[in-house]
Amino acid sequence: MDKNKVIELLTDYNSYKYAVSCANPSGGGPLMPRSMTNNRLLPANAWDNARYTRIVNVITGAINEVLSDNECLVIKRKYFDRNKNSLSEIASDLNRDRGTITKWHTEALKKLCKALEPLDVEYTLISNIDHMWDRDWKYEEPA
Repeated sequence: MDKNKVIELLTDYNSYKYAVSCANPSGGGPLMPRSMTNNRLLPANAWDNARYTRIVNVITGAINEVLSDNECLVIKRKYFDRNKNSLSEIASDLNRDRGTITKWHTEALKKLCKALEPLDVEYTLISNIDHMWDRDWKYEEPA
């Protein structure tokens, strides 16, 4: 996964986490495949909930298991805190040189690029589903 996608996932993490906590997995909406490998259909809300739950779980696991304590602290302060901090503010708060904080941030992103690769592979397979809202479209069972 590239660094920009990792930063996008980290930036949106709190939104995904909130969506998971508020989701109504039994809700209605158009039917979506359960996953790319399982064609069983779910209501869109359940499909989104499953997808967002996976994103939250993979990111949380990667942060807790792959990063050092210092790298974890920088990532959480930069992306997860309600009042996000710049690297300079984090350096000032921790009484560290900005170069050290930048190094921890860079190393954390490198590690997360590898650790979050399953999300990249899974979600690049998602195709445009606009056709599902066409009046004439009908679901056909795969052969």
